[in-house]
Amino acid sequence: MNMNRKKSIMIFIGFLFFCMLFLVSCAGLDVKRDAPMKSSLQGNRIVVFPFYDPFYKGRQIQGVGEPFASAFVNKLLAAGVSAELSKSREFSSLNMVDIEKACSYAAGNGYNMLIMGIVTEWIDGVTQWSGIVDVAALSVKVYRSNTCELSGSASGRQNGTWWTLVNEPTTRFYEPLSEKIVEVLLK
Repeated sequence: MNMNRKKSIMIFIGFLFFCMLFLVSCAGLDVKRDAPMKSSLQGNRIVVFPFYDPFYKGRQIQGVGEPFASAFVNKLLAAGVSAELSKSREFSSLNMVDIEKACSYAAGNGYNMLIMGIVTEWIDGVTQWSGIVDVAALSVKVYRSNTCELSGSASGRQNGTWWTLVNEPTTRFYEPLSEKIVEVLLK
């Protein structure tokens, strides 16, 4: 085999390897409706409670749920839905929101519906070369405030790539993941 042929084969193999690496490392965003919406969010006044902070390797990662809920409210507002974050200090992202207390708060403050959420997965790879994929996953449930009846739910998961040229924290997923879940709830 001549030298040019070997060189061409090596370049081709390198190109194929690069293409496989590129495909394997693609980011993803998946969202689904877990329970169909029984009534529309449109035309209702909605309160969103702080999302429950995630756990990683048995430890709670504090400070994720509240800004995630805030981004979610902003996406609801952008979609024309009347929504706001709970102003009560009784509810925190450190503890699971009690549905009875949440319904009582919502109904007592003139909200027709309430949204509670759980950040079900949170992995922050920290650096761009760590090889750890950034992941954020969120599950939200919508309830009627006067009956505490589940009105619908949706969840989503977004991941970065294991090889990335950006050095951004996992918080970059707040906006796109919230937006897609809001879209699913509005369908």
